[in-house]
Amino acid sequence: MIYALRFMIYRYCCLIPLFAVVLVASSCTGKKAAWQQNAVIENCRWNKDSILKFSIPVEDTVAWYSLSVDLRNRTDYRFQNIYIFLNITAPNGNATTDTLNFTLAYDDGKWTGAGGLFSKFKENSFLYRKYIRFPEYGTYSVNIRHGMRSVDLEGIASVGLALNYSKN
Repeated sequence: MIYALRFMIYRYCCLIPLFAVVLVASSCTGKKAAWQQNAVIENCRWNKDSILKFSIPVEDTVAWYSLSVDLRNRTDYRFQNIYIFLNITAPNGNATTDTLNFTLAYDDGKWTGAGGLFSKFKENSFLYRKYIRFPEYGTYSVNIRHGMRSVDLEGIASVGLALNYSKN
């Protein structure tokens, strides 16, 4: 019982410095976030048929933006990369789909991204598009699903989108 309590305290106390570092680092980037949303993947098991849905409200059609995909993976993720299909649908119904390939580990097996030395998770933010403008007001729908061969992709904890203001 005491061992389990100590393990639980150790486990959660290790996360406090990680959150502090992430908070400080994100506040020092100089980027102004216009919008951000994350989807947590239950049990870190992403089914091929599971579509993550995001809605981006756009009220400023003059501003320049950059759109990033945020991925959080466990260190027991079996692959070096991940393919995702990203579909954006404008308020008028026009849609575009892209296939994206993100590298999560180097050839030598070292993980990319942020995360403590003993952390089970790594966090990456991949730039999808830079210097974009949204041509019309309204809500843009974004659907994301993985494009890996595995039906159930294990090791991906969350996927998110971040829309930041860019200087042109």
